[in-house]
Amino acid sequence: MSLLACLVVLAVSGCRTVEFYSQAVAGQVEVLAKRQPIDKVIAKTDDTGLRERLELTKRLLAFAESELKMPSGGSYELYTELGRDHLVWVVHAAPELSMEPKKWWYPVVGEQAYRGYFREDLAREEMARLEADGYETWVGEVDAYSTLGVFRDPVLDTFVERAEVDYAELIFHELVHRKYYVSGDTPFNESMAEAVAREGVRRWFRKTGRPHLVKRYDERLVKIGQALDAIGGASERLKKLYASDRCDADKLVAKDRELKRLNRELRALRTEWGRGLKSWIEEPVNNARLNSFTTYEAGVPRFERMIEECDGDFDRFWERVKEK
Repeated sequence: MSLLACLVVLAVSGCRTVEFYSQAVAGQVEVLAKRQPIDKVIAKTDDTGLRERLELTKRLLAFAESELKMPSGGSYELYTELGRDHLVWVVHAAPELSMEPKKWWYPVVGEQAYRGYFREDLAREEMARLEADGYETWVGEVDAYSTLGVFRDPVLDTFVERAEVDYAELIFHELVHRKYYVSGDTPFNESMAEAVAREGVRRWFRKTGRPHLVKRYDERLVKIGQALDAIGGASERLKKLYASDRCDADKLVAKDRELKRLNRELRALRTEWGRGLKSWIEEPVNNARLNSFTTYEAGVPRFERMIEECDGDFDRFWERVKEK
């Protein structure tokens, strides 16, 4: 969203909406104002790790353009240091007895099933308001997002130190949003971005002569799939429960039973893997959190099949996507 569009929204909105867009404008302006060309940062920094990661960024961008047909358009050719752990805190909400997420409407991007804040305290205040209105909530910590080509998105200190596999996946994921985006369809956009990013990571490791890392990456994706089966299964059972004719009291008892079943299944997976799923096992799980996970994962197989049907040709893939 352009700064002008944000100001127009501020002029016609109520107090709470004004507060939201005010912090959004301030947060985005901070990200943009602190940008520096990565070549300049590379030349002057004494941080060897940062220099190497920014050099890697340049190679990843060239790869994304040649292999995945996603030119950066100037994104990730700049660097911003914010000096905090996360970029935004994203609030998800859903009713106690429904898997239908609460949605908010935004200029340019349309409806989204989340609300993002550049300050954690504001996110927590929004959660409290939603919970007072009877919603279940969950807040996720997000280290990057795409402005869909409106601005030149920078590399941020919130994610620049990630392991190479996670870093490459994130860059590819966000470039997908810049390449193609369907307003108001979060599951479509996120599933597509995940599928393309994963194929991009595989090709990146093969291109750089490290096929053993492809195997390791695929093993990790198998684990994600196992977790998705458990979490998605719980979500589907809860949907059926909420849609049933049972009274609310019975639904709440059955819901508690389903969430305990999910916890057991995830503990079994952690035992099988040796580690992982810590927050899902040790922290509360509710409808809002279930939605936040399945939004990104549920549609990934569809786009993976599409890539295969195009014989891995991304020119053909993007044409297919536009037909959908």
